[in-house]
Amino acid sequence: MRRWIVRAVVATLVVAVAIALVDLYRRHQARLAAQAERGEPIVAPSRVREVGGQAMVVLDTADIRRLDLRTAVLRAVSARPERRIAAQLVPEPDRVAAVRAPIAGRLSVPEGSSWPGFGDRVAAGALVAQISDAKPLAVPRAGTVTQVGAQPGEMVQAGQLLLEVTDYGEPLARVPWAAGAAPPAALQLEIGGDGGRVPARLVGASPVADEITRLPAYLYRASRSWPGARPGAAVVAVFPDRGAPARGVIVPDPALVQWEGLVWTYVERGPGRFVRERVVTEHPVPGGLLTTALEPGDTVVVRGAEQLLSEEFRARVTVGDEPGE
Repeated sequence: MRRWIVRAVVATLVVAVAIALVDLYRRHQARLAAQAERGEPIVAPSRVREVGGQAMVVLDTADIRRLDLRTAVLRAVSARPERRIAAQLVPEPDRVAAVRAPIAGRLSVPEGSSWPGFGDRVAAGALVAQISDAKPLAVPRAGTVTQVGAQPGEMVQAGQLLLEVTDYGEPLARVPWAAGAAPPAALQLEIGGDGGRVPARLVGASPVADEITRLPAYLYRASRSWPGARPGAAVVAVFPDRGAPARGVIVPDPALVQWEGLVWTYVERGPGRFVRERVVTEHPVPGGLLTTALEPGDTVVVRGAEQLLSEEFRARVTVGDEPGE
């Protein structure tokens, strides 16, 4: 009887161990399958189709809403193209003023005044310094402090530079020009950084040639200053072309994207169907590019063109193309 009981217990244990081993094996296989599934790349469905040998981005209403695409219809215009010439701001020695010590003595600041630092703006006639008991010294012209030669409390010598002030209020630009061609009496300086354009008027011929092109140059006085308007800064001189007005459509700046050094725009060729078309840059106009490659009535993407470009070329990336694969 005891032997039968022992055999029954042993058999029960063997069955339990076998069931546990089978369950452990199944769990292990499930973990391996889950790891393999997680290791596989997740490939989003491509939204690019080839139509007539041309790539077309096809989006449904939900995709368009998600990308927040906006479009605009092109209209026929007659516009005068612009010319653009790289120019540079130049220094003006006559706009630099110096405050110098009239006598030797200790530098102090007149009561009620403060000693300016490098880059500070000072007003014309402001009393900024005093040497011993001499008459307080005033700034001869308004401008920006571009050099500090001493600090209050120091002993200075007669004629020593205390402050240098430069007037950057109306910067001067040097624009290269082809020999024999008459420059316009006015133009605009495109200052970049979304700063827009600043009107400038002709001052006269530059005494030196352009440093880069070695062409003769003319000087233009800007109507105002802007952040970063310092000698040596690059600007672009923009003015209307003297040729006859050209006809076409204007592709607005927000509709333009760059790829491989060329400029493109996305044209809607049907509901949710967008094709990338090249736009030549030879005819810039205010707010965009004038082109005859597109027609009045064509619809272009004015918001979200970068997302379409990304969507188009994402379809060309395959697994293993990434660096290190």
